[in-house]
Amino acid sequence: MKKITEEEVQKELKLFKHSIMGQVKFHEVDSFGVVHNIQYFYFCEWARTKYLEFCGIKFDHTTFTTSNPLMTVYHEMNYFNPLLLSYEYEVFTRTSHIGNSSITIENIITDLDGKIIIKLKSILVYLSTNDYKPTRIPDEFRNLILQMEGNDLISSGE
Repeated sequence: MKKITEEEVQKELKLFKHSIMGQVKFHEVDSFGVVHNIQYFYFCEWARTKYLEFCGIKFDHTTFTTSNPLMTVYHEMNYFNPLLLSYEYEVFTRTSHIGNSSITIENIITDLDGKIIIKLKSILVYLSTNDYKPTRIPDEFRNLILQMEGNDLISSGE
């Protein structure tokens, strides 16, 4: 992964059309009161879920198993600053690329002062529920993402 700067990430924030808020809880920190690295993945996973719901994708107990079977296959994260116990934060989410069977979702977490905490890139693959092999993302799903992201999205799976 190419090393990026906080300034570069800050400039990217204008591309993000969705965000959710959170606050660091006791069980999410280490003995120094700093967020455990794994927790950032959980923060972003929930933000991705809320983002897809905001795009118009149905959210219930079948969302990622039968109605939209997506599996995360790749993560890439840059850390910039720590979050501490009780800090409030904002998780920004966007889709940057949609291919034939994969979707790239990016997250940026900031504190409430706007300081960049992390940037995460995740690749999810749409699976066939018959054999769990990659399959084309349905047009209805694809179109909801395209409507949300507009010209800020690279689409190569048309």
